[in-house]
Amino acid sequence: MGNAQNKNNPKKDKQALTDFLKGKANLDKIWKRFDRDGNGFIDEKELEDLIYCALCFFCTERDPDMPEPPREQCEPFVKKIIMDLKPTLDENDDGVISREEFELFGQYLNGEYEKLQKEMTDIIGDGNNKNKKDKKKKGKK
Repeated sequence: MGNAQNKNNPKKDKQALTDFLKGKANLDKIWKRFDRDGNGFIDEKELEDLIYCALCFFCTERDPDMPEPPREQCEPFVKKIIMDLKPTLDENDDGVISREEFELFGQYLNGEYEKLQKEMTDIIGDGNNKNKKDKKKKGKK
């Protein structure tokens, strides 16, 4: 069994998620962080912790100046994401996520991160295009 007290560290949780999404670590690092009791499965509480951590990561990636949203404020979003993902992740409907099933969550996280990166690139691109148009307008006067 794992040492749950040692594993419940939000800063290390976020670092594991960041390392995975930035390609510096594999999915095992996240698994080891969030399978808090070391029983070989991610249960509902552990999944909630992981989804909340991911939401915080995505919020601060999108806007680094934004403080992390409080857990209570994110609860409805966490529950909604779990409701949406659980049928896909929990393939055998046993109420927990096995390591094999967890691969699908890794794919989901990577997909969401790619969407965010594209969105951020589009926003930056639109901002640059707007600046170029503004400069052209100023030059015509």
